Amino acid sequence: MTEPTLTRPQRDVLNALQAHPDVWHEPDKRNRYVYQPLMRLGLVERSPDGLYRAVKVKEGGHG
Repeated sequence: MTEPTLTRPQRDVLNALQAHPDVWHEPDKRNRYVYQPLMRLGLVERSPDGLYRAVKVKEGGHG
């Protein structure tokens, strides 16, 4: 599978979330529009109270 092409704001937000993968982050007001595409790609998850964190990538094969 190929890597999705991300815009610079999407990469910036994803890198910030991946820096602390076990921490829920408040959305960045300046880049608030980038979270939905990242969620659709399965790279970010959203909590019921509106916080975001990076989805942990599982290493290895397909089960």
